[in-house]
Amino acid sequence: MATETVQMKVSGLMCSFCTMSVETALKKYPGVNSVMVNLVHGIVLVEADMARMSREKLAEAVEKLGYNVSATEVQQYKTDEDLFELIKQRGTIGMVLSVIDLLVDPINIFALPAQYRAWFSFAVAAFVLLWVGYPVLRKTLMAISQRVINANVLLSAGAWGSFIIGTLALFDPSWPNFLPVAAWLMSLHLFFAYFKLDTRKKASEAVRKLLSLQPPKARVMRGNQLLEVLTNEVTIGEVVEVRPGERLPLDGMVVEGVASVDESSFTGESVPVTKEKGSSVIGGTLNLDGALQVQVTKKGADSFLSQIVRLMSQIAERKPPIELLADRLMNYYGPVVFIVAGIAFTAWALVTGNYNQATLALITTIIMGYPCALGITTPMLAAIAGGKGISIGLLVKASEVFHGLSTIDTLVFDKTGTLTYGRPTVTDVETFGLDQQQVLALAAAVEKQSEHPLGQAIHFYAQREGVINLTVNGFRATPGKGVQATVDGKEVLAGKPSFIAERGIALNPEVTARIQVLSSQGKTVTTLAYDGKVVGLLSLQDTPRRGAENVIAVLRKRGVRTVMLTGDTQPVAEAIGRKLGFDEVRAELLPADKVAAIESLQKQNRKVAMVGDGINDAPALAQSDVGIAIGAGTDVAIESAGVILIGDRLEDVVNALILGKASYRTLTSNVMIAVLFNFVGMVLAALGLITPLLAISVMILSIFAILLNTLRIRNIKLERATEAKPEALAQVEFSVPNMVCEGCAGAISTTLKGLSGVQEVKPKISQKHVYVSYEPGKVGQEQLKEALKNSGFTAIEV
Repeated sequence: MATETVQMKVSGLMCSFCTMSVETALKKYPGVNSVMVNLVHGIVLVEADMARMSREKLAEAVEKLGYNVSATEVQQYKTDEDLFELIKQRGTIGMVLSVIDLLVDPINIFALPAQYRAWFSFAVAAFVLLWVGYPVLRKTLMAISQRVINANVLLSAGAWGSFIIGTLALFDPSWPNFLPVAAWLMSLHLFFAYFKLDTRKKASEAVRKLLSLQPPKARVMRGNQLLEVLTNEVTIGEVVEVRPGERLPLDGMVVEGVASVDESSFTGESVPVTKEKGSSVIGGTLNLDGALQVQVTKKGADSFLSQIVRLMSQIAERKPPIELLADRLMNYYGPVVFIVAGIAFTAWALVTGNYNQATLALITTIIMGYPCALGITTPMLAAIAGGKGISIGLLVKASEVFHGLSTIDTLVFDKTGTLTYGRPTVTDVETFGLDQQQVLALAAAVEKQSEHPLGQAIHFYAQREGVINLTVNGFRATPGKGVQATVDGKEVLAGKPSFIAERGIALNPEVTARIQVLSSQGKTVTTLAYDGKVVGLLSLQDTPRRGAENVIAVLRKRGVRTVMLTGDTQPVAEAIGRKLGFDEVRAELLPADKVAAIESLQKQNRKVAMVGDGINDAPALAQSDVGIAIGAGTDVAIESAGVILIGDRLEDVVNALILGKASYRTLTSNVMIAVLFNFVGMVLAALGLITPLLAISVMILSIFAILLNTLRIRNIKLERATEAKPEALAQVEFSVPNMVCEGCAGAISTTLKGLSGVQEVKPKISQKHVYVSYEPGKVGQEQLKEALKNSGFTAIEV
């Protein structure tokens, strides 16, 4: 038996009814063993005997239900976009016409004769059902042909039943005018579908953001000249040149040159890595200083970037969507409504013999059974609870996330850029023969022109300490190793201990011992030499974010287990983990390792939320039950997560859990309210007591009741940060492509220095980069970007 798992990319899936429709239809075919539908990512996985059921027949079976099957992600994205715009447009038109129709008939605010009102309602209902609701009509007919009862069938039965009864009322006054009800049912359905499709549309952004990191062109050595070609045209074995400030186009090995490369987004290493001849490099990472020549070793599906994309896609395929209580209920709701309506028809026919009244009871029961309030519960929760979150710096991207947040018992944190600022900061200054101010002044002088993040951090720290400015001559940088210059006619060196030793300057036992101690604490040590002697050691470390320690303490008090996962080295990770009080620390992890770590926790029946910010976190964010991204993180991480911390305040992780629990409690009570209204409505309909105005009134009242209940979320109490003592400055580096002259640099400096908390701005016109030193408690990276944007400059965090 040739059993295979077939993946289909499907557009148009909106709720659990859609999931049920696809599963029911496909399981009827011979050879199909199992069907799994990922609602959020629009993926259908079918395990089938391919000797009895082909891929083409499976796709055809899905398309017979009115859904679209795409061959590629690009095609699926285009289909999703078109469908989203169609539903948005028609849902809006339908709601506007339905409100107008309600005012004209039955409320009759214009005091028109009954006949005119009825024909106006007929025109509106016909237009709404035939044109506005054509996508629903098409799917309904397809579902019926597949013998599937879904939301479209239930809706169409009520809407078209109302239309038929209303049309009969035009000629026979014994029938009530249900034409306005027909328009309202269809319009509400499409209007709610717009919100649900919006969630689906956003879910596929992460992979596209990830793929965009690869530069579209590469500078390749062919013959004796450099040619700029499309990256996908470079072959394995060819040599590409990468200059300072550029991203590496492909995976490879350095054959010439030395440079510092920022791999933090991919590996989690907070300190740039020195790359020299024989070093492997990752496509998409950033070359900070020297020029490199790289021989391509991997491309296409074998590249590191593609492996992350594939890992994310596999997670999206296998990870079942979080189903809301409302959607789970809908799986059983449709058949129940039709059964109750059939009983009402039979009872009226047998008891009274009046088939007109029996038919009316049948249709009105279906109308009152259609879950208008149930359908609006999800988007209303997203709007109100989401608004509450935004007001305190939380962006929750989908209502399903609230359910996930309500069950979390384990929080997993990335380190670099999440628990820490992602930038090295000077933590220790040790001196030998000179005082601290002299050492800092020398260090600041020689590092002032350095482009390396460690050099920039040392210069920022020294300036904050108020050192005097020294005149520097003959500055030279050795990429990946250190810098040197002349101050007052004497040579100053700053860099790795090996760099100092290579220049013939001895490291005495005392200096060597201190370097070992500082390194064992996970710190990066820069050695400073002056006039042939070592005069200072400056250790740097990525420092914890404001409030991080308090957040971990609060989580532990709430019974939530805390775990740190990082690609950084074990000593660095353990130092931060001990300081913050984590229950568990795992270090030196690649993206796949982080996914495996989360899977292991989930196999222990733990509900896991992951907090991260980098590209290397994206697969883990997707694997976790709820992904939480730092707002200043990479686009890929943000798109992979369900929650975004807009203000970068870690205490909002706790608030996310509080909001999630409150929202899911509200959702549960909303479902009970909606079902109660539908139950009362069906009972009244079965008893023959429903009028057109009463039908619309019950719909509106149920929606209003759910609105009032959901508004209570706005009053829940959330955690607020306690005032902390001022801490070390943070640094950020922006790429500003449209900074082309001294005038631009001056405008940027003036703009940023006008912001509270900005201490220093250092533009580098030749590289189109800007370095900013700021107080994170007073100003955030997003505010810096916004200020530059308002001044006409585009800022991209490097």
